[in-house]
Amino acid sequence: MKGFVKLLVLSLAAAVIASCAQKRPVLEKGSWEPRVYEALCGLIESYGSGSRSYDLECRPYAVFDFDNTTIINDIAYSLLCWQIENLEFRIKPEDMFAVLTTGIPDLDADYGGGNTPRSLASEISEDYSELLQYEDLQKMRQSDAYLDFRAKLWYFSTHTDISAPDTPLECEWITTLLSGMNDEEITALTRQAADEMMQADGMWAEEWTSPDGKASWTVKKGLGITPEMKNLYSALQQAGFDVYICSASLESIVEAIACEPRYGFGLDPEAVWGFRMTKDSEGGLIAAPEQGYVQPYREGKVSCIRERIAPAHRGHGPALVAGDSNGDLSMLTSFPDLKVGLIIDCLRTGGIAELAEEARRDSSDINLKQRPRPLYVVQGRRPSSLSFIPCNKSEPAALRED
Repeated sequence: MKGFVKLLVLSLAAAVIASCAQKRPVLEKGSWEPRVYEALCGLIESYGSGSRSYDLECRPYAVFDFDNTTIINDIAYSLLCWQIENLEFRIKPEDMFAVLTTGIPDLDADYGGGNTPRSLASEISEDYSELLQYEDLQKMRQSDAYLDFRAKLWYFSTHTDISAPDTPLECEWITTLLSGMNDEEITALTRQAADEMMQADGMWAEEWTSPDGKASWTVKKGLGITPEMKNLYSALQQAGFDVYICSASLESIVEAIACEPRYGFGLDPEAVWGFRMTKDSEGGLIAAPEQGYVQPYREGKVSCIRERIAPAHRGHGPALVAGDSNGDLSMLTSFPDLKVGLIIDCLRTGGIAELAEEARRDSSDINLKQRPRPLYVVQGRRPSSLSFIPCNKSEPAALRED
């Protein structure tokens, strides 16, 4: 049903946009890297509603990753950080162990530091039961149980890929911590967490270490939405492109930001595809992925585009894909009719780093109509100030310590 409604809503929206457009949309230069800016302007000029080839019945479209592409930092982990600091969970204490170990094939896997999924889940559950007895949040945060809880829960979240590498277990695991919440609650908590994270003028780091020293991790806090990315979304929509998000974060979390006008993206929920979990009869999340739904994780993002988005565009692939990680590599490289692949440089390793380096070496003229292959461009950023920089390589994350 969602796919049918998607086609109807987006068709009507695009028709209104195209009919009301009075002038060519302008992409502001801002802090875009020059080659990135030229490519994006060329895309809009060559394939937008102002071009002779524009077809209202088969509109061009763009697909964006969300975390560290559309925004700076990760919305799911930002929400988890906020949940921990405010003890905002709907999980019964007697169910916490089962939730934490959901989907993990080997509870005795070595997570390092003498930790296993079994030991971490047991200790976190004990801490959680104790913390629920506190009525004063500030006193709770000063307790050893809280210091142990936050460090080990975060440590657990960063090590789940050891249990099942190259699977979406990490995405499933972090989402199970929202068990018992409905979409309205998740939306409200996400926006509250995002607003608090955005109050800072940059990204910063905190070291979370358990009192027994068995778990320690650096937590990156702060969330940013650049004016350049908001303007790009707007310019594409004004030029008659359909714009979608394809993310491995929980769908309702992404919608909470992407579909709320005050954050500046203006998408309809029907344009957002994300991770989905099973719901109970009252709409509360259950600690299990939705069955029969191909989750948009790695190659699943390609399936999402081909099966749920492309049918609204006569089977054509996207004109623009934007991503930042190896999880986005497949959707950046799987569509022969792609015109521009935008890589947000997060100083990654692996295939996405190789593609970014190849893009940096490409000095050919930008003429999208004549290019036989997609044009890849790289945008740099400055994490410490949550901003883009006009370079094709990002600055190291020189995070301040709080």
